[in-house]
Amino acid sequence: DTGLSAQLVDDAIARNVAMLQAAGDLEAAVTGGQLRVRVTNMMGHKLPTGYGEGRRMWIEVKFLDAGGNVVDTRGGHDPMTADLDSGSTTVYAIDHGLDAQMAAATGVPVGKSLHFLLNNVTEKDNRIPARGFSNAAYDAVGAPVIGALYEDAQYWSETDFALPMG
Repeated sequence: DTGLSAQLVDDAIARNVAMLQAAGDLEAAVTGGQLRVRVTNMMGHKLPTGYGEGRRMWIEVKFLDAGGNVVDTRGGHDPMTADLDSGSTTVYAIDHGLDAQMAAATGVPVGKSLHFLLNNVTEKDNRIPARGFSNAAYDAVGAPVIGALYEDAQYWSETDFALPMG
């Protein structure tokens, strides 16, 4: 009834995988006892993009010893529970919420919320800006960076990780 076939679904999946693979660039280098990871936005809008409550992106680093055994992990994620060790890495996301006036009117607490229709403030938006970014331009359209510092024309983010022993 839908006109979908296994081939059409496979083709859609392949297009989405290709788009996601092209969305950003990742570089890593060891400097002064630190692993520096740079994520560069290769898209025309903030990275990640899309429905805010359904998108987050993070850096997961696994440090291996000479034998290939995992010594330490930063930003570990359990795909079975969706638990993320967000305290050891950078998580790029947008979080919406309610201010005091909206909370009083609705009975929903002030702060971060998943009430899509009630949310009236942005609590956090540290997503990586697109090329051509300027703070003034993003502020002017109501899309400021909140919870991170990006200089004008910066369309990348860097995170440093201390190297573990071994």
